[in-house]
Amino acid sequence: MIPLQALVVEDSEDDTLLLASELRRGGCDVTYKRVETAEDMKAALESGAWEVVISDFTMPHFSAPAALRVLNESGLDLPFIIVSGTVGEDVAVEAMKAGAHDYLLKENLTRLVPAVRREIEQAAHRKARRAAEEQYRLLFEASPHPMWVVDLETLRFLAVNDTAVAHYGYSRDEFLSMTIRDI
Repeated sequence: MIPLQALVVEDSEDDTLLLASELRRGGCDVTYKRVETAEDMKAALESGAWEVVISDFTMPHFSAPAALRVLNESGLDLPFIIVSGTVGEDVAVEAMKAGAHDYLLKENLTRLVPAVRREIEQAAHRKARRAAEEQYRLLFEASPHPMWVVDLETLRFLAVNDTAVAHYGYSRDEFLSMTIRDI
């Protein structure tokens, strides 16, 4: 069994148990917390180490689009999967455009575990990419040699490090308004 920490945005305890059962059947040792309001979701996001958010689309006092906004405002990069019993394909497309990672129907949960696993893996790749980009940025900025990034088509400077600014005597803004030909 693979451990899984899931935040479930759902007004029905029975539907939550159904989701947990499907996750367990698919090989996940799921630990979950069910929330049904924006306030409860914010508190859960602040206090938990969640790997995925699974949300019902429509609830009496909350909705998947509102839950997705709460997640986005938190700054966390967690997979957000919508599970609904009633919403159609056009609404699903809009939810995906808004940032949901997948959309499933409650009557057909066979895709739940593969979707959760896929999206957790993708989140890990995004995290690793951000870490590599941050490492590159730190190396770029800390280099004792003048460095820059140039657009190959226009030859415009896209970025320069502090050493280049000091060495050439141009401000960063001046560099970014020039091309490499100007140097």
